[in-house]
Amino acid sequence: MNLSTSAMSERQDQCQSSMMENRRFKRSAVECYAQLQMFPQQYGGVNYGLSQDLSEGGVKIRTFSQLPVDSSVIIHLGCSDESEPLTMSGSVVWASRDEGQEQWLVGIAFTDINDGTRQRLQQINAPVSINQDDED
Repeated sequence: MNLSTSAMSERQDQCQSSMMENRRFKRSAVECYAQLQMFPQQYGGVNYGLSQDLSEGGVKIRTFSQLPVDSSVIIHLGCSDESEPLTMSGSVVWASRDEGQEQWLVGIAFTDINDGTRQRLQQINAPVSINQDDED
């Protein structure tokens, strides 16, 4: 079964909308430099990108490389207000070509994150939430 480009785009929008409604953590529009160490190494070793948004549960990253869904990564995020990079393990849960760009958008769910890193993520996310459920 072949889906047209517009049907695929509409389906992806529906999936992303559904994901946003079911998110457990607030996401922030935080740009951090990302280094993604792929496992196993056959997936390309190390990739670089820039985070688009960030939460305690995961991150969306813009990169020049397509990352296979279900691949495991070690993520190092260098945020401007942090002296040391944030480091955590994750799994690629989705990847899509950025329309009109030679780049990819990749969603990574954190699978192993220590308490110290979680606290730093909470501090980063506190002032600039992009979650629209914050209305009083």
